Amino acid sequence: MRRLLFITLFFMLNTSIRAQIVVEALTGNKQAHYINYIDKDLDSSAKWNFFNLNRFTVNYKERALNTVSMEGQLTYQFKPWLGISAGAGFYGELFVPTIGLSLSYMNKKEDFFIQMYPTIVFVEGQVAPSVLGLIGYSPQFSKSWGFSSQAIFSVDPNEASEIIRIGANYKNLVQLGLGIDMLQSFQTKNINLNFGPFVRFNF
Repeated sequence: MRRLLFITLFFMLNTSIRAQIVVEALTGNKQAHYINYIDKDLDSSAKWNFFNLNRFTVNYKERALNTVSMEGQLTYQFKPWLGISAGAGFYGELFVPTIGLSLSYMNKKEDFFIQMYPTIVFVEGQVAPSVLGLIGYSPQFSKSWGFSSQAIFSVDPNEASEIIRIGANYKNLVQLGLGIDMLQSFQTKNINLNFGPFVRFNF
């Protein structure tokens, strides 16, 4: 396990291989939401890939409602659109290993993509299905400006989370606009909404 971790970190530090780093912040009506994710090829043939999504929320009134979520997937691609993945999620004090598939699609213009990780999670002695996904559409209107829309979603047996962002895209480096966070609990049937302006930076 230590050797695998060392190899992964070594490849992540190799700047000659493609990597996308995204940093985003939303100032919502109930809480501030910070998101960053990394999508990095670990070899020149793009067979091995590492994806990491981190989310932090800060509630304005109740600190007990602050949340932290970290999810990582190491994938091996059989085809550009199909691979196997293994990873884990960390949610506060809960560590959840996962194993499953990596599904992806990007059109020829590279302005529309879908990336999904349907997995099996192992939590507290139980096995359950789960899915994590990203969908983005960002057509360009000129050399500098375009439209930006993105959705990040995750579903497990307990809850469903959707993060939706719509706005303007400047040179594929900065996106800004309005966003909404939705969290639905399947047990209580409650839906928590948080919305406000956001800004995103692509590196």
